[in-house]
Amino acid sequence: MPVIIDNGTRGYYASFTAKFEKPFTKGFFASVAYTKSAATNLHDGSGDQPAGTYQNTPQVKGLNTPNLATASYVLPDRVVGSISYRCEYLKHLATTVSLIYQGSADYRFSYVYSGDFNRDGTSGNDLIYIPTAAEVQQMTFTQQVVNGIVYDATPTAKQQNQLFELYIQQDKYLRTHRGQYAERNGALAPWRNQVDLKFMQDIFVKSGNNRNTLQFTVDIFNFGNLVNPAWGKVKSTNATAILTPTFTSLTTAPTFRLATSQGQMVTRTFRDNVSTASTYSVQFGIRYLFN
Repeated sequence: MPVIIDNGTRGYYASFTAKFEKPFTKGFFASVAYTKSAATNLHDGSGDQPAGTYQNTPQVKGLNTPNLATASYVLPDRVVGSISYRCEYLKHLATTVSLIYQGSADYRFSYVYSGDFNRDGTSGNDLIYIPTAAEVQQMTFTQQVVNGIVYDATPTAKQQNQLFELYIQQDKYLRTHRGQYAERNGALAPWRNQVDLKFMQDIFVKSGNNRNTLQFTVDIFNFGNLVNPAWGKVKSTNATAILTPTFTSLTTAPTFRLATSQGQMVTRTFRDNVSTASTYSVQFGIRYLFN
């Protein structure tokens, strides 16, 4: 079957930035900037081919009815700040110490079904309906065994119903959008604070009107994590495809399975990303400056 893809005309991008900076006496400098951004589009441009963008964009009604939604690549709020101190001494030495702060949510994501819920021929791109508390209790779940634990699906047990309700309640986006379909890129990762430290040591000599400098640098990225291991951590989602539907016929309601993560039934939206992305790192540098 041929697929015809045409250009869209809807969507926008807007951004506003306010910045304040102040050089102080005796070598001190400080600045802070805040950026507010918003953007919408019909497709995020995922995939390396147009067909991938067409098939992978999360939708409700199907591939041929894309909705205008928040773009994945724009975060709503971002704060950047810095403070530094530079001191020259002994006629040939200068030391600079800087702290740089960045704060924002790390990324956006969409809640989808695992499977082809709207039966448009593509799996994993159907935005979920977020049920109310009463609707959760009316859902039918199939029995599953996770890490040796049997999660019963009898009308009296409703273990997965209860777990799904608790999951919705602990998720800020889901609990504030009950009774609606999830929005594409509507959910945000938690706000993350990162502080970096930069140390520069200059050794310079003057020759006429020129100054030649040998500069040594030490950069500690995610310096806050060095101070406290609980700071500066990246959060990963446990599951964005939170429900797996199964249909027995075109006229019957689906049954569901709740998602699993890390070998257990999913209970929370986020977990710590246990990798170098969440830890501090140190970089050393040396350069010669001809002025």
